[in-house]
Amino acid sequence: MSQEWVDAEMLENKLFCDEFGKKLDRSLSVAPMMDWTDRHCRFFLRGFSPRVLLYTEMIHANAILRGHRERLLRFHPEEHPLALQLGGSEPATLAAAARAGEEAGYDEINLNCGCPSERVQAGSFGACLMREPRVWPSAWRP
Repeated sequence: MSQEWVDAEMLENKLFCDEFGKKLDRSLSVAPMMDWTDRHCRFFLRGFSPRVLLYTEMIHANAILRGHRERLLRFHPEEHPLALQLGGSEPATLAAAARAGEEAGYDEINLNCGCPSERVQAGSFGACLMREPRVWPSAWRP
């Protein structure tokens, strides 16, 4: 089976595998929404579909590293599949927060590069990161 065929089939079915071969179906997902997609909202949403990919609300990387990490990263096992969305602009901090999310058992770690909120942009993250190509690739290097 050629790699091109596998990639085309995965794109057609909107199935993507993480590095461990776990398939995440992105046909339908619930977008991360600040002050909305908390643990309780996600648990409620999970009742509508066991397969929809859910996201946390965006959590700033500094909050995970300097705040109540356990409380911020806590989720119920029935919330899977679940993606952690991180915000921030410092590569080392983002990488450390991503590792913490991986250790907590999230299915995916997502870097917010699209939020246009003035509140988020004032912190130099979200959509601002698209103007800073040095930040986001270096945050994900092993």
